[in-house]
Amino acid sequence: MKHFPTGQFLVAMSFVALGIFLLFINIGIISMEMTEAFVFFYPFLLLLLGGKYVVDAILPSTKRNKLFQGILLLTLGSLLVMDRFQLINFSLWSIWKLWPLVFVLIGIKLLGKFRHNQGFSLVRSHSFKKANWKVEAIHDWSFVCDYDFDFSTTFIPEEETVINLSGFVGDISILIPEDIPFKVEGSAHVLSAKIDKHNQDTVGRGHGINYSTVDFEDSLQRLVFQLDFSVLDVRVDRI
Repeated sequence: MKHFPTGQFLVAMSFVALGIFLLFINIGIISMEMTEAFVFFYPFLLLLLGGKYVVDAILPSTKRNKLFQGILLLTLGSLLVMDRFQLINFSLWSIWKLWPLVFVLIGIKLLGKFRHNQGFSLVRSHSFKKANWKVEAIHDWSFVCDYDFDFSTTFIPEEETVINLSGFVGDISILIPEDIPFKVEGSAHVLSAKIDKHNQDTVGRGHGINYSTVDFEDSLQRLVFQLDFSVLDVRVDRI
């Protein structure tokens, strides 16, 4: 799962939104002076900038030194946008009311330490393709995960090895030798599965997948993949 250039995307979207907004003013769909237009529009910029900082903070390849600024700007921008649409009553001078965000940041920092100690992460990308990588049981939760397994490059132990992956979005690719029995079981609200010759595409609650090779029950050396996601794209190929 490739990471998109978040900063460039958000800056581009802010210019698109600003251009559309100013176009509506010029053609008379929205009638207000430029000063009023800026007052109305700047919360959207705060919202986009805060979103950029927060997304950058959870990506594994970026620095996390602007997480608090991102949470603050994202929250402030969201409240001001809701004020502009008269959903709530909130002004820039009410920023002092956001002091509880300090506790939110402390909690996130504690979760960050828990992540490193317990295998917890919001976004995770792993590749198991190097020669002789160690095959062992895995139990991992990630908000978004990208796993690439190649079992043809390593030794698989003479036992049942369970790989349990869960989270919100899963993009999982698996390559298994023809002589290794395996089972894939789990559920997802949005599921796209291509397992050997089995194809399954389903949308909605209650949809699951339960696939096993014909020799699975009679074999000691076997792999079990337990997958639990809201959105899951899994592909298993045999060589």
